Formats: sequence, structure tokens, C-alpha cells
Amino acid sequence: MILPTPSQYYDPLLQSEINRAIELGDSNNLKKDGDLEIGNGRIILASANGTRYKLTVDNSGNLGTAAI
Repeated sequence: MILPTPSQYYDPLLQSEINRAIELGDSNNLKKDGDLEIGNGRIILASANGTRYKLTVDNSGNLGTAAI
């Protein structure tokens, strides 16, 4: 997140822009005790040796992994 440079004097318009940027950034953060829905994204896991795997789920709810 890149916020506007603060003004030496209070500027309500600039403060409004800063608040909007913070609220937008916050809305993209995960919240404690909330659900996480990935949608079309992927969950990538790395093993101890650095190999990367994507987590998959089929239509029956079975989980699997595949190297990427």
C-alpha cells in the first residue's frame, strides 16, 4: 500500500484519501476467526526441500496436491 505524502498542515481532502486507501487495504486482509474463500486463486505449499505444490479439491471434496 502506498499512501500519499502527509501535508505539513491538516488537509481534509488528503486525510479522506488516506482513510480510503487504508480502508481498501484493510478490506483485502484476512481477519481472525473469518472464513477464507480462494475462488479462482490457488494455495501453494512449499516442502522442506523447496518443491512447490498446489492444493486441489475435486467435486466430491477430496483434497490432493500436484507439483508445480
